[in-house]
Amino acid sequence: MDQHVDRTVVSADGTVLAVADGGNGPALVVVGGAFDHHGTPYVNLLTAELRDRYRVITYDRRGRGASGDTEPWAIEREVEDLAAVVADVDGPVTALGMCVGAGVVLHAVAAGVPIDAALLHEPPYRATVDPHADDVMFADALDEHVAAGRRAQAVRAFLARVLGIPMGQITALRLKGALWRSLVTDAHVLSRDVRVLNLLAVPERVAASVGVPVLVTAGGDGLDWMRQAARALVEAVPGSEYAEVPGQGHVPAPDVIGRVLDRFTARVAARR
Repeated sequence: MDQHVDRTVVSADGTVLAVADGGNGPALVVVGGAFDHHGTPYVNLLTAELRDRYRVITYDRRGRGASGDTEPWAIEREVEDLAAVVADVDGPVTALGMCVGAGVVLHAVAAGVPIDAALLHEPPYRATVDPHADDVMFADALDEHVAAGRRAQAVRAFLARVLGIPMGQITALRLKGALWRSLVTDAHVLSRDVRVLNLLAVPERVAASVGVPVLVTAGGDGLDWMRQAARALVEAVPGSEYAEVPGQGHVPAPDVIGRVLDRFTARVAARR
C-alpha cells in the first residue's frame, strides 16, 4: 500500500512539506535516502514494519515527491525543514536517518533541532576523504548534467560515485523502466545530497557539535568502505556508538533495522 500524505507543514522559508504520520508509540521521524519519499517501496516497507510500536513520521524533502521547493537551496534550509516537521510533533522525538538522510539528521541535531536520539545507517561518507577539502567539482558536474538535460547521466554518476554501485548493476537498473524513470525524476536534487554529505568527507566540525545519543550502523554484508565511514563518523561524534548489522547491506531488511532501533531506543530510555 502506498504511503499517503496526511498533512503538510511549512518550513521557515515558506516551503510546503508533505508529511505522513501513523502508528502508535514514541515519535520516530524517518529521513530516507536520496530516492526515498512517499510511495517509494522501501519507505512503505520500513514504515509498515515500525508502526506497530512507533508513531512514524516521514516527509518528502524539499524538491522531492509531493513537497515544494524554494530557491536558493542550502543545507540550512534542509535543517529548517526537519525542524518544522519535528515542531509539528508533540513530545520527544527520535530520528532514523538512512543513507543521505543520516547526513540530514546529523546536521539537524548539530544545529540544535530538538531530536532526543538518532540512529544513522550507512551515511555514505568516505573515511579517506580530506575533511578540510573544498572541492565542489562533482556536485557542480551533477548540476551541469541536469541543466544540459542529461538527467540519466547525473543519476548514473551519483549511483556510481556516492553509493559505490558497479556500472553493471546500474546498467541493469536502466532495464527496469518504471524504477529507472523514478530515479531520473529526482536527478535535479542529487547535487544537493552531495553537499549535504560534505562533498563525501566526514563533517568533523558538524559532528563535534552533536550532543545527543547517536548510534551509527553499517551492514556486515555491505561494502567495506561504508563500514569504515561509519566508524570514522563515530570517532567524530562525541559519545556515539557503532554497531555492525549482520547479514545486511546498505538497504537493510526493515525488521532487522527495526530490532536494532528497538534496542537503541531502550538503552536511551534506560539512561534517562
